[in-house]
Amino acid sequence: MTTIVIIDDQFTSREVLSRLVTTLEDRIEVHPFADAITALDWIREHDADLVLTDYKMPQMDGVTFTRRFRALEHCADVPVIMVTCIEDREVRYEALESGATDFLTKPIDHHECRARVRNLLTMSRQQRIIKDRAHWLERQVDEATRALRIREQETLLRLAKAGEYRDEETGNHVVRMARYSRLIAVALGVPTSECEVIESAAPMHDIGKIGIPDSILLKPGKHTPDEFSVMKQHTLIGYEILKESPSKYLQMGAIIALGHHEKFDGGGYPYGLAGDSIPLPARIVAVADVFDALTSVRPYKRAWSLQDSIDYIRRLRGSHFDPECVDAFMGQLDQIIDIHDRLRDEPVKRFK
Repeated sequence: MTTIVIIDDQFTSREVLSRLVTTLEDRIEVHPFADAITALDWIREHDADLVLTDYKMPQMDGVTFTRRFRALEHCADVPVIMVTCIEDREVRYEALESGATDFLTKPIDHHECRARVRNLLTMSRQQRIIKDRAHWLERQVDEATRALRIREQETLLRLAKAGEYRDEETGNHVVRMARYSRLIAVALGVPTSECEVIESAAPMHDIGKIGIPDSILLKPGKHTPDEFSVMKQHTLIGYEILKESPSKYLQMGAIIALGHHEKFDGGGYPYGLAGDSIPLPARIVAVADVFDALTSVRPYKRAWSLQDSIDYIRRLRGSHFDPECVDAFMGQLDQIIDIHDRLRDEPVKRFK
């Protein structure tokens, strides 16, 4: 159904225009109004496909009506024909500035009126088709982008789990520590988009371990100084693997891989960075990674209790860990414990 609104304070004019437009096609619904104020009230609650309005009316003239009509969100593209007996160019300029689409001059030429209305309705329908198509394409692009992002994040997680598989007896370490990392980032006021990147990149923190020999990586006892020197190389290996990727997630992963073993007091590796010299994402992941490692079973240790692990993180505030990151972690303990409990690990069978 095509809806046409007609506004004219003269009854005869409204009747003439109504009869003319209803002859254009079968499914036309006309809503005539004697004043612009009442018409606007109706239009706020209904859609119109075209409006014909007189220029000279009491209370509100056609120009003022058109200006207020255009201010309504759903009326920005609806054609408006201004009907007037005035030939003054200034009036037409003012009407055009207010948003009028076309003009008719009284007395109405019936043939001209039908032609202009028909043309504007056709144009309006074509614009609607184009707009609907554009919205459809936008939705398709959004869906494709979302699917691509999900696939990319799934690939990153699988790659991270592959890197962990050689020396981890647990399956959800990278998932838990990634979620802890996001909670800490959120509490620190990191922008939402960057929190997402940190969460997706955090599982890549130990990917460099794929370059460490099994004899060192899987050693159950304490490493010798030489062995530990080799072990520390996993930060540099991970950085080299990830650093040149065009993916923002892998770029962030490179930063985290390189810096998550640095300590706030400068006693970490590989470069002995201290304080704010350590990138914030690496400082965040350092807290999340150590906490999850403490609360997880390893070949060389039992899982610590939640309270002992929390006390350890608190005790190393300002030495190993950034104080602000620790405070953010402590402020999210309820959610962190919930993640720990929901994502408990089942022993993973090793294949020889």
